[in-house]
Amino acid sequence: MNSSYFSSGRVAEPLRFVDHTYHDYSRYLEQGGELIKHKKSTDNFPARLHRILSNDEHSDVICWMPHGRAWKVLDRQRFIEEVVPKYFVCKRFQSFTRQLNGWGFKRLHQEKDFGCYYHECFLRGIPEITCLVRRLPTGLGKCLPSKESEPDFY
Repeated sequence: MNSSYFSSGRVAEPLRFVDHTYHDYSRYLEQGGELIKHKKSTDNFPARLHRILSNDEHSDVICWMPHGRAWKVLDRQRFIEEVVPKYFVCKRFQSFTRQLNGWGFKRLHQEKDFGCYYHECFLRGIPEITCLVRRLPTGLGKCLPSKESEPDFY
C-alpha cells in the first residue's frame, strides 16, 4: 500500500510549515498607509491584547521584547488568573493561544525570542495598525514550526 494514503483511502496532506514571510509595518502610517477599520476593530482580540501589553501594570506577567515586534507571556498562571479575566472570557492558556493562532500570530523558536509571539501588524507603540490584523479562515490545519525561516528582529 502506498504510504501517502490513510487506511480510509484518503490521500495524506503534505506537511505544511509556518510561513514567516515578514513585511515591516513600522512606518506604514508615515508612508501614507490606509487604515481599513471595521466595526469591531477597536475592541477586537488584537486591540485588547495591545492594550494589555501597553499597560505597565502587567509588565511582570506579559511584556514586549526590546525590539517591539514580539511579545512574551512571562508567567502563564498569573496571566490567566489576573490579566485575562479583565479583557477576555477564556479561562485557559490553551484557549488564549488558539485565539492567537486564529488571528495569525506566530510563535518564535529562536534563542533570543524563544516562546514569543509576533504579527507583522502588531507593533509596540502603534496600536492603530491592529485594525489590519484579520482572523484567518477556518480549517487550514496546523502548520509545523520552521525555525530556519523565522525573522530575526535583532
